[in-house]
Amino acid sequence: MGLGQKGAGWRMDIGAVNHEVDFLKAFDLATKEKVEKVLLKNRISYFIEWDDRRIGGLFRKPGNHCACMFRIHSDEVPRAKQLLTAELDLNEKEGQAPEAEYLSAR
Repeated sequence: MGLGQKGAGWRMDIGAVNHEVDFLKAFDLATKEKVEKVLLKNRISYFIEWDDRRIGGLFRKPGNHCACMFRIHSDEVPRAKQLLTAELDLNEKEGQAPEAEYLSAR
């Protein structure tokens, strides 16, 4: 349902914008900050979408355990993956949840 249409409530879902794709999902704050540093240092534009989109999530500071989605331009995916491979260890350790996972198929 688009903005301004009759229905149960207002919702604006415009989908992917300017070839923006889901790139990486970070599961903790430390990983989010590492990813942000690498992307900023290498001038890769990104958008963060938080999992907690309820009204209470707007007023609460994220704890150590949070989940957020990094969205970047589709042309930047290979370069961003290459840069982040050295920075992050995305191999799952036995008995531990992963720090982050790539979502883009590129």
